[in-house]
Amino acid sequence: MTLDEIYELARQLPPDQQAELASRLRTLTQNGEESPAAPRRSRPDDGWEYPPDPPPRPRDSLTDDLIDVPDDITDPAEQEAYREAARRVRPKIYQIAREYWEKVGDHERLALSDEDLDQVFWLIDHERIPRFLHEKGQIVLPPDPLEGLIGAIDTDQTDLSETVREGVAEHFRKKHDDSD
Repeated sequence: MTLDEIYELARQLPPDQQAELASRLRTLTQNGEESPAAPRRSRPDDGWEYPPDPPPRPRDSLTDDLIDVPDDITDPAEQEAYREAARRVRPKIYQIAREYWEKVGDHERLALSDEDLDQVFWLIDHERIPRFLHEKGQIVLPPDPLEGLIGAIDTDQTDLSETVREGVAEHFRKKHDDSD
């Protein structure tokens, strides 16, 4: 039996049985040995545990309409690259969300398929809680520290590496009292 056939059978079950089945399958796969080709990675510096890469999804399972491309990306090639990155990262984010829902016992959300999550999922917030689109106006996210850098560098140059080089050169000229 293929994985697609198992998903099809699971979708025919009532929602409470879907959640129970999903929970049992996750428990079974977690208790089994992991494949050496897909080790779990962890980054002790941030406390997150990263799941292995999920199997690729069909390209049409996450349509362009479901991916919000930022307004500042106007080039069609860049927009497509952004969509491709979103298609690659979404299943990983969903896996992190499922691990959270399993930990807190939210079987209803745990039973949602990737396709269902594509319709309703928003983000994982700063408290590591998965959030849905309907929560968008209710959740206050802390400011992004990188946004504070916007406008901090006041220059007309488009290549900031030149500015950095000039600044470093000026520092050493002053330090060594050299006028060149």
